[in-house]
Amino acid sequence: MVAEKVETKFSTMHLVPLVISAARATQSDWIVINGYKGVIPIQGMGQSIAVSLADTFTWGTATITPTCTTTTTSIAVTLATATRVPPFYVITAGGEIMEVLSETDSTAAGSTWTVRRGCLGTTASATGLAATNLVGIMNILFLGANNVGPDIILALPLPNDAGVRLFA
Repeated sequence: MVAEKVETKFSTMHLVPLVISAARATQSDWIVINGYKGVIPIQGMGQSIAVSLADTFTWGTATITPTCTTTTTSIAVTLATATRVPPFYVITAGGEIMEVLSETDSTAAGSTWTVRRGCLGTTASATGLAATNLVGIMNILFLGANNVGPDIILALPLPNDAGVRLFA
């Protein structure tokens, strides 16, 4: 028996790294990466007057009400770290990636997200939402080093087509 070749075609935009330049106004500042639903940060450098510092960064976060099942598509947001503009990806503690399609109020807590579950080849799971009520907003990066000034970040953009089986 011969194995069947399965080929998935999608844009190669996620293979070209982004070089992001941002001016950090305050320590532990954040940036929204407009035009992309999400990125995987690779490396960052923060510049001070005397020295270049390896930068630490994490995705932005949102606190949600974790009363979800694998088919839940409406999620209550109780706190979020930055203003968001859908569509964007979020990642749960269990590794599920969801696409936020719309939001009732992206500038405040008490908002509701309409989501598409199990994106980019991940599996919809209630476990990742039940384990913690914190999700990572994948197109927002928090810059963690204790310096201000210019930052340069290298990141891989995630495909805009949420149906691509990138992590399958």
